[in-house]
Amino acid sequence: MLKTELEASQRQLRGKEEALKILQSMAILGKATSHTQAVLQKTMEQNRSLEKEINALQWEIEFDHNRFKNIEESWIQKYDRLNCENAVLKENLKVKTEEIKMLKSDNAVLNQRYLEALAMLDIKQQKMAQENMCCDKSGFAEASGLELAVLGACLCHGPGGNPCSCARMAASTRKLLLQLKRELELLQKSKEEAYVMADAFRIAFEQQLMRKNDQALQLTQMDKMHKKATKWMNWKHLKEDGFPSPRSKKTFGQRLLGMLPSENSSKRMEDQDSPQEVLKMLIDLLNDKEEALAHQRKVSYMLARALEDKDTASKENKEKNPIKENFPFNNPWRKTSELSVLGDPIHSSVCILNSVGCICSIQHSQIDPNYRTLKRSHSLPSSIIF
Repeated sequence: MLKTELEASQRQLRGKEEALKILQSMAILGKATSHTQAVLQKTMEQNRSLEKEINALQWEIEFDHNRFKNIEESWIQKYDRLNCENAVLKENLKVKTEEIKMLKSDNAVLNQRYLEALAMLDIKQQKMAQENMCCDKSGFAEASGLELAVLGACLCHGPGGNPCSCARMAASTRKLLLQLKRELELLQKSKEEAYVMADAFRIAFEQQLMRKNDQALQLTQMDKMHKKATKWMNWKHLKEDGFPSPRSKKTFGQRLLGMLPSENSSKRMEDQDSPQEVLKMLIDLLNDKEEALAHQRKVSYMLARALEDKDTASKENKEKNPIKENFPFNNPWRKTSELSVLGDPIHSSVCILNSVGCICSIQHSQIDPNYRTLKRSHSLPSSIIF
């Protein structure tokens, strides 16, 4: 009994082991299939995204291809149109050249006939004919574009197709109006220059006053200090020796006067010992030199402005190439040229002509010792523009 039961239990164990093996193999197979399914899903999703990108790129390529085709067709059409227009223009040019050749031949024939007719006339008649031709040519050749426009706008023509007197008067008034506008602009420029120069002189005068006040304060302080020093030295010598000390062989004033020119050092021999007078003379000389430099700067500014105006006027004349006319106010520059004089009785007398032709003369005169003007003038400030 026990053997049978043992064999039966062993059989059951074997069956269970086989079933367990089968279950283990099935579990392993299920895990493998789930992993492969996940990988398969990922690959499918990647394939779908790649297909979408490929479709988008194909659509862009097709769109660009169509656009390039359209652009190529449009450029081909433009090229064909330009070729057609060029051919038409060439034909027109040929026609115009033929017309010009015909006109030149007709002109040569007419000139030859004119010369033959002149040769058949007497000398007096030839002179009269030449004068009439010159008058007819000058009546139209000396007219500007504006005058030609006014003359062409007139409907009442005179004898021989010439413009009437009212058209000529209108053209002359138009020209006078333009000349007056130019004169007004020149006057405004000269007015602005006058204002600028007045501001410059005012600023220089204010700076000179400030400098004079500073110099006066410094001189008073130096005078006080000199008096105190001399009193203290005299008191010290009197206290030590009982008599005033003799002066040195060469004082401070004499040493300063030694630095001056000979003509200035021989003016006041009695004031050689006072350093205040010597300092005043040195300051006056320094201010005279500074004022001369300031006047030279102003003259250089005026000359530069006049040269700029002259250059601009010459450029405009070269560009426009105006023709002489027989109307009044023929030269507006002469009307507006005004002589502006910058005079200084001490240093220089300057004359500047504000016109296209600049005439500048600088005459240096001698210094009057009894006349005092602005002694110092700095360079013009940066806010003033010439």
